[in-house]
Amino acid sequence: MKKTALLIPLILISLSISACSNNQANENNSTTITNANQVVEVYYFHYSRRCHTCVTVQEQTEKALLELYPEKMESGKIVFIEVNLDEKVGEELAKKKQVSGQTLLILKGEQRANLTTDAFMYATTNPDKLKSKIKSVVDELL
Repeated sequence: MKKTALLIPLILISLSISACSNNQANENNSTTITNANQVVEVYYFHYSRRCHTCVTVQEQTEKALLELYPEKMESGKIVFIEVNLDEKVGEELAKKKQVSGQTLLILKGEQRANLTTDAFMYATTNPDKLKSKIKSVVDELL
C-alpha cells in the first residue's frame, strides 16, 4: 500500500515533466525548421568505393568552405555533409534531395545548385577554379 501511495505521485510528476519537454521539443522543431531555411547546406554524395578524383572533390570542397567561410562554418550557417550512397541513410537522403549518384549539391531552403560537373572537372586539375565556383554559389545564397 505504501509503495502504491509513493508510485502514484511519481507517475504524475513524470507525466507533467514529459508534457513540458514535449512542448519544448515542439518549439525547438519549429525553430529548427525556420533556421534550416537560413543555413547553406553543402552535400557531397558518394559511394563507398571512390577513385582519386572522388576523394579530391570532397577534400577540395571542405577545404574551400573552411578557408572562405571559417566563421560561418563554425557557427553552423554553412554546413558540409558527406553522404555515403551505399548506406541506408544515404539512400534515403538522396531520394529526398533528388540525387541519383555522385553529386556536389549546395542548398538553401528551396534554392539549389548542382556543382557536380565543375567539381569533377576542376578538383584535381584546377582546385582554385572549383573554389571560385563554390564561392560564387555560396555568396549568392548567403
